[in-house]
Parts: sequence; structure tokens; C-alpha cells
Amino acid sequence: MRPPERVELLIAKPLDGPEVGFGLQQAVLEEVAAGERGPTALIWTSSRYVGATRQETRLPGFAAATQAASGLGFPVLVRNSGGGAVAANRGSLSFSLTFPVEDLRHGLYERYQDGLDLIASALRRVGVEAERGEVEGEFCPGAYSVRSGGPSGIKHAGLAQRVTRRAARLEALVLVAETDEVRTILKRFYGLLGLPFRPGSVGDLPAGVPTVIRALSEEVRGRYTASEVEVSGATMERALRAWWRFVPDSGASL
Repeated sequence: MRPPERVELLIAKPLDGPEVGFGLQQAVLEEVAAGERGPTALIWTSSRYVGATRQETRLPGFAAATQAASGLGFPVLVRNSGGGAVAANRGSLSFSLTFPVEDLRHGLYERYQDGLDLIASALRRVGVEAERGEVEGEFCPGAYSVRSGGPSGIKHAGLAQRVTRRAARLEALVLVAETDEVRTILKRFYGLLGLPFRPGSVGDLPAGVPTVIRALSEEVRGRYTASEVEVSGATMERALRAWWRFVPDSGASL
């Protein structure tokens, strides 16, 4: 896959709710697909949440897991990309790269490879011996993880994709700091779903969120011709149209 020559870099201010972050990702995807903007990198942080997949909503323990998470201050949102459940808080950040595509059958693995290399390189900037690889008992298990310490070490980021007819979004959740409560909620959530999770697979990075945001931004600028832009009012308005919270009583996501 030939890399884009130019990328817009959107760094959103800390968001009050994760629904807005999910909506921003969707808004950017729609704008890229419509040709209203070019390739775009987005970085955002928000308050606590659990991000589950639609497949997980069909598991017998999902309603109980949702209620338990909500009781601990982690609302459950249903995202439209693959993978497994993730949890985040103010010590976490979400990063995505959205590109226009001409054929959704091509470029999937190249985007994963480029994204893994970008995130691992950014984490090495802050002193982490980061590499691609699965981790034993990890959350959102899969081949597209960034870790340190080998297979029995710590998972720092997991990648997923959302691909439509005209655009593809590579997204990653990076756990940076305050991971104790993320570890606690993941143990509870995965346990109620009947899925394995090893608490030792989660841990803090040796840097804070602003430092990691700067490292990711520098990595984007080093790979592309990137220009930082603000989130426009039109993009934010579009983001606020989509709501992602799971409603246990009706079994639906908004």
C-alpha cells in the first residue's frame, strides 16, 4: 500500500464522554469516504468506558457484564470495529488513521503492519522496548497487538479496523497510565463473559498521556507530510449524532 503524501492531524481536547470520541471517529470516516477531507490521524481521550463488540453483545453474560461495569463507573459502548472488549479511562488514549480506499479487498494487512510499526516506534520514543506480538491472557486478543516483555509480558495497545466501500479506519487504544482500575474492570467484565484474561497483561507506561500524544504526533509527522488542524464545528456536529451506549434492558445500542 502506497502511503499518503499528506495527513491531517486532529488532536481533540479531552472529551467529557466516550460517546463523543466514538462519534468523532465515525464522523472522520464518513468525511474521508465522502471526499470531504483527506487521510486523517485522530487522537482523543475521554472519561471511563468499556468498548465492546457486537459479537460480544450476543454472549449470555453480556447484560450482567454491562451492569457490573456501569456500577463501577464504566459505561459500555458498542463499537463498529472488530476485536474484543477494551476498557479505558483518562490514562488511556485512542489513536486512529483513516484513509480513502478504492477497493476494500486490498490493503488490510498493509494498514495493520504500518499501524503496528508506527505505534511501536512511538512507544520506543518514550523508553518502552515495544514490539508487535500477542500476549498471554490479553484483552482484545489477536495478532495485532503492541507489547513489551515478550509473550508473557504487557500489552500496551491493540489494533482493529473498520472498512467501508470508500474509507478504512485503523484504530488503536493505548493504555498509558492509571491502569489499575482498567485491570480491575477488565477482569470483572471478561469473567462475566466467560472469557480468559490475565491481569498481569496490563500495566503502566513510563510516561504520561501528554508525552505519549507528543510521541505519536512526532511519529505521524516523521512518516507523512502532516499538518495539525482543529476539529471543526461541522465535524463535531456530525460526531454528536451518533450514540454508542449499550442499554441492558432493551439489548440495543444507541
